[in-house]
Amino acid sequence: MSASDVFQLSNNDDTLDRAGHDVIVKIQQAAGNAEQHAQHVLGMAHQTSMQLRVAEDKIAKLEAEIWAYKDRAERAEEWLRRIEQEIEKTFASHQPQQQQPEDYAPRNAKARR
Repeated sequence: MSASDVFQLSNNDDTLDRAGHDVIVKIQQAAGNAEQHAQHVLGMAHQTSMQLRVAEDKIAKLEAEIWAYKDRAERAEEWLRRIEQEIEKTFASHQPQQQQPEDYAPRNAKARR
């Protein structure tokens, strides 16, 4: 082997080392980018999960309010039915009998003639 052959092998070895090193650097950069992206996606997923929990809590509160209002509406309807029954019962017993035409005639009409 001549000196130029050794120099060329040394040169090729340096090129190979640099290429190998460059590939490793690129892999590390890609891994770093992938890690950043994964962290970003996890952060977004966590944020979305928290927003979902808040929305679920609001829905549960609104459903509870709906049931409370429904219960109140049913109780109000029951009171209205009871009041209606009481009115009918009270005023039905106090209603005058239906008047007949003879009820308006003078009582002693025959006696006057």
